[in-house]
Amino acid sequence: MGSQYYGGLGPMVNAVLWVHVVVFAVFVGLRLHTRISILNAAGADDYLIIVALVLQIVYTIFVTVATQYGLGQHFAEVGNPEAYSTAVMYEVFSQVAGLMVIGVGKLAVGVFLLRIVVVRVQIFIIWLFLGFTVFITLFASITVVVQCIPVQRTWNPTVPGHCWLDFSKVGLTVGSWFVVADFGFAILPWFVVWNLKMKRKEKLLVACGLSLGVIAGACGIVRTVALNGLNTAEYIYDTVPMLLWSATESTVTIMCSSIPVLRPLYVKVRYGSKGDSSTGGNNSGYKLPMYGNHSNRKYALGSEPGLDPKVVPAGTSHRTVITFNADNNASDESILRDVRVEDTNGTGGRIKRTDQVQVSYETSTKEGL
Repeated sequence: MGSQYYGGLGPMVNAVLWVHVVVFAVFVGLRLHTRISILNAAGADDYLIIVALVLQIVYTIFVTVATQYGLGQHFAEVGNPEAYSTAVMYEVFSQVAGLMVIGVGKLAVGVFLLRIVVVRVQIFIIWLFLGFTVFITLFASITVVVQCIPVQRTWNPTVPGHCWLDFSKVGLTVGSWFVVADFGFAILPWFVVWNLKMKRKEKLLVACGLSLGVIAGACGIVRTVALNGLNTAEYIYDTVPMLLWSATESTVTIMCSSIPVLRPLYVKVRYGSKGDSSTGGNNSGYKLPMYGNHSNRKYALGSEPGLDPKVVPAGTSHRTVITFNADNNASDESILRDVRVEDTNGTGGRIKRTDQVQVSYETSTKEGL
């Protein structure tokens, strides 16, 4: 018994889920490389995404095994009640891992925001979201298995017993909460960033980068709608969309939460290990943003406003280079973490940034002048 029941939507489900695992692993790897090798600032949110990756792999393995017993096919196509029940059992186990990976992903986003938020009310809101996410994730992960007594009846209706819980209602509640958490964590950065003393363009860039969770929220809405397949007679066929969107939501959550963290890696790849953006004899400087200053930059004179060249004697030419030496251990969220509340009511804030500027002159005398 096993592979002889493989078919229908099963191959497609396996292909999609394992692609998700690869994409998931790539973003986790890039994030860890950025935080550990470049910034030396790994935190709890980074360790949580490692747990999420492991759970995503477990989820995919359970679904893959379920396809060997007919997942993705109708009951008539499987033709064996025992194989059908086995497929349902592995799918139920996969839902435990799937719920947990989504929940852990939300926790990683919330813990990341705790690294940059300093206002007490906002910290309280994040902890409230985190606490309820932990509770509802654990509750759903347990009840999806023990919704019937004995538990074997959950995946085999021929086993004597009864079901004390309609898990479809639990699933809808959990799915709705995950969507609320996604949008809540996506909206909160706007309140964090908007009162900072930054250029409007920089505010939009930072806030949008931290608000990519709305994409995960959209996936969550689709997944929640797909939960309608939980109560159908063709369980292992009609729940295929839910399985796919669960994997998509968890993968998108990790992707969107990692993209803002990967900026130092992007800067390093684009401008080199020393961050020198100049190429060849071109002295045009790379204009460093107000945040995320991770490596040494060289600016040609005049590339930054407010810098005027000194008058030099006729017959000479000079080139002035200004080098910014920044802390390589600072992370992209440091601009937000450096905010200090200026009054007890939390109505004001400021950003502190210290740069060491080294000015060097190269002077040569033109002959004949």
